[in-house]
Amino acid sequence: MSVLTRAVPLLLVLVLAAFSLGAAEAAPSESAPGAQAAAVNFPVGFYVGDEQQPTTSHVAKLGSDITFPQGRFDGALLGLSGRVPLTGKLTIPVTSSYFVTFRFMPATGTVELVPAGDVTGSTQVLTGKDTNCKQTQTNLCADADVTAKVFVKLSNLEVEGKTLDVGPDCRTAQPAEVNLKSLLPLAFPAQPAKTQTTFTTPPFAGCRGHEDLSRLLTGLVSGPGNTLVTHLVLRCVGSTGPNGCGAA
Repeated sequence: MSVLTRAVPLLLVLVLAAFSLGAAEAAPSESAPGAQAAAVNFPVGFYVGDEQQPTTSHVAKLGSDITFPQGRFDGALLGLSGRVPLTGKLTIPVTSSYFVTFRFMPATGTVELVPAGDVTGSTQVLTGKDTNCKQTQTNLCADADVTAKVFVKLSNLEVEGKTLDVGPDCRTAQPAEVNLKSLLPLAFPAQPAKTQTTFTTPPFAGCRGHEDLSRLLTGLVSGPGNTLVTHLVLRCVGSTGPNGCGAA
C-alpha cells in the first residue's frame, strides 16, 4: 500500500473533524435549537442489496421469501461529532413473488414497499480500521440505528392461475416499522454491510375488488416474526470528489 493510499483516509478524518469544529464555532448561539446540526449536512449514499446478495424478506405466516431488486438509500448525517441525526430517502423497486397459501395453493403477486416519509434515526461517526471500524475494515464508519416506515402494497394477485381482485389500493392500514442497526462503512474501498432485522406486518385495508378481501389477506400475511436481510453497499460519501454524492 502506497504512502498516498494510507494518507487519504487519515486526511478525510482530519477534514471531517475540522469541518465539524468549524460548524460548531459558526453556530450563532445555544439559544437557537438545532443550529449546529443544521450547519453540517454530510451526504452519504448506499445501494440496498444487489444481484449477488438481494434484499430478502421472509413472511412468517406464509413461510415464503420475497426477493427485491437493488434499491437505494440517499441520506445525510446532520453532524459529525457525537451521536447525530441521520435521515434519508429509501427507494426499493417493486417485485413479483411466488407464495403458497393454505400450505397447498400456489399464488403470485406484485409486492411494493411504499415509504411513509423519510428514513430517520441516529448515527455516530467512528474512526480506526483496527479499533472502532474493525468490522467494516475501513478507517471511517458509522454506528447507525435507523427506522424505515413502509406500507406493504399488494397487486396483481393470482391464486392457482385465477385472478384475485384486490383493487388498486390494497395495502397495510398502517406502515410497517423496520428498524436497522448496523456498522456502516464511510470510506472506500468497502465491503457490503450485512443487516438483518425482524418486524411486524400490520393488517391490510382497502383490498376491495368485487368484494373486500382485506381480512383474508390480513389472516394470510399480517403478524409478527417477519425478517428482512439486506446488504448495504457504499455508493458515495461526502459532497465532493470522485466518490462524492453531491450536495445533500
